[in-house]
Amino acid sequence: MSYEFYIMSGIAVFVGCTWLYRKGKGAYMMVRKIRSAFKVVNINPASSLADEQYKKLAVGALYASQQGVYQNSIKTGIDYELPQILGEWWGIKNSQDAREKMDYLLEKGFRYYFPYVWQAFLLSDPKQQDEVFQQYMESQEDYDKAVSQLQNLEETYDELLENKVISSKEDLKRYGVVGWDAGRVCFLARACCEMCYITEEEAWQYIDRAYDLAHRELASWHDLAMSYIIGRSMWGGKTMSIILAFIGGIIGSFTGTTVSFVIYEG
Repeated sequence: MSYEFYIMSGIAVFVGCTWLYRKGKGAYMMVRKIRSAFKVVNINPASSLADEQYKKLAVGALYASQQGVYQNSIKTGIDYELPQILGEWWGIKNSQDAREKMDYLLEKGFRYYFPYVWQAFLLSDPKQQDEVFQQYMESQEDYDKAVSQLQNLEETYDELLENKVISSKEDLKRYGVVGWDAGRVCFLARACCEMCYITEEEAWQYIDRAYDLAHRELASWHDLAMSYIIGRSMWGGKTMSIILAFIGGIIGSFTGTTVSFVIYEG
């Protein structure tokens, strides 16, 4: 398997286990997921993918780890949970829902809102912040999402600094939220394939698009991880506190090493 796969999956283990601690529902599911997250890499022994495919799956390693799934195959290993994850959490109940949701993440996602959330974040006056959203958001739904993301970013900014995810406001702009959108697409493609909402060929097409998006916008796997964390922070707000407390040490341990800055191969 490719070096990039192990790098992203290794980081994902630590990120995932803290998220599972907070989000697990029910004692059985909690124990199962935490045990899965603590594995070095949750491997499907039956997988026979090529290195290039492993590298593409690694774009979704952080999100996959949150769910305790296999990191090296289309098959997730949690097929019995997918109806709840897709149906209740994502509103995906059929093929049309699946394609629409993944197309949305690839074509819009958090990236659509981020420039305006960033612009508003730099302002201290709530009225001026609101003027930004009033000017650029085209619907009430978009307006509400932008406001929510700004509030969550304001709530978690200090924690992002304290845990060395970023060192300044400029780092928010540098990393953006591409990693958050791309990582979710990778997981959804696998899950929707396993639920037979899309074919395996379609799943790889979506994974390819997610990889291309991340590859085009981000310089390294380290940047991808930071971008994912920022997006997750803007989605979850203060609920990121447990994750960030653990992530800070992990990121610090990688800083200055080649692991932090393994550049995407072309």
